[in-house]
Amino acid sequence: MQTDQFLVIFYALFWVVRINGCIRRGRQPLLRGPEWFFNTPVQPDFYSGAGKKILHRYWMRMLIPFAADIPLAALIFYSGRLHYLNLLILGLCVLIHLNHMFNVHLAERQARAFAKAEAEQPVARVALSLTPRRLRDYTNWTFELALALASLFAFLWLVRYYAATPAHHDLRRVFGVPAFMFYVQMGLLLLKRGIVTWRAPVPQTQADEHMKVREETRKHYLRLCDWGRLVNAVAILFWPVRLSEPAGMNQIVSIWLSAWLVIAIISTVWVEIRRKRLVSLALRARPVTLPDFLHQSEIARLPLCYEPSAPMLMLKGPRGYSLNLANALTYIGAAYVAGLIVLFSVLPAY
Repeated sequence: MQTDQFLVIFYALFWVVRINGCIRRGRQPLLRGPEWFFNTPVQPDFYSGAGKKILHRYWMRMLIPFAADIPLAALIFYSGRLHYLNLLILGLCVLIHLNHMFNVHLAERQARAFAKAEAEQPVARVALSLTPRRLRDYTNWTFELALALASLFAFLWLVRYYAATPAHHDLRRVFGVPAFMFYVQMGLLLLKRGIVTWRAPVPQTQADEHMKVREETRKHYLRLCDWGRLVNAVAILFWPVRLSEPAGMNQIVSIWLSAWLVIAIISTVWVEIRRKRLVSLALRARPVTLPDFLHQSEIARLPLCYEPSAPMLMLKGPRGYSLNLANALTYIGAAYVAGLIVLFSVLPAY
């Protein structure tokens, strides 16, 4: 299997996963039954009246990422630079999740106008764990040591390879791909920190069920981050092997790509199984409206805000989410994005 063939097959697999994701997201408003719209209890005639229009608009907004994907993919195929499919997939993953987050928020806000009268009453009592969550409490140090040693070994190998005959090597070709993958690893580690430190109150009624759902969801996303970091570490380790071009390199690359294709399929099935378990667990906890202690609805009126009194990274307002510039993670994330832009601009110059 050639690299271009693998990229096309992987992109086709990505389409299959996306279509399945659209079907799954399309069913989410009714997961709790016809008397619910997501987590909002609605009136009995909701889906035969105004709810039908809200639901259809929700479905249409799910297709926004396709409108960005199709012309960009066509341009990539026309140019023949199929390696850009990887970047397209990464960008679409971010766009799909952001689009879904805002799509759900907008649809729920529209549905609240037709909610049952008691649905908008916040619960009287809530609970908030005072025990701080730390990243090291969710860290497997053996796993971290293995990732660090693998990456260090790969970069030392690359330095030795480049130093042997530097006149015949392109610095970008030798270090560009592993540098990008290592930077992605750091981004996933930053994402892990954000997932661990994200805090929210829970209602005292069914508090154990709500906390269990959040903890299992947290662990699920942390596993996905670690899996992504492992994939990048293994790819970095393979890069000097590919540059060395041992005998039978074409066959080695074919085996390598085929193995990753099989792993990708198995991983996709595993994620879907885990997601279904999380959904069944979440359905056991009845959703409630929590009091707005920090007055987020008044603060979060613009995409950006500065509120030191509200320690969260994202504030949920009446018309969407607002990024809190008073949170340290905001600046760390901005620095990471700026570094990614610099990385893309500097590497092609070599």
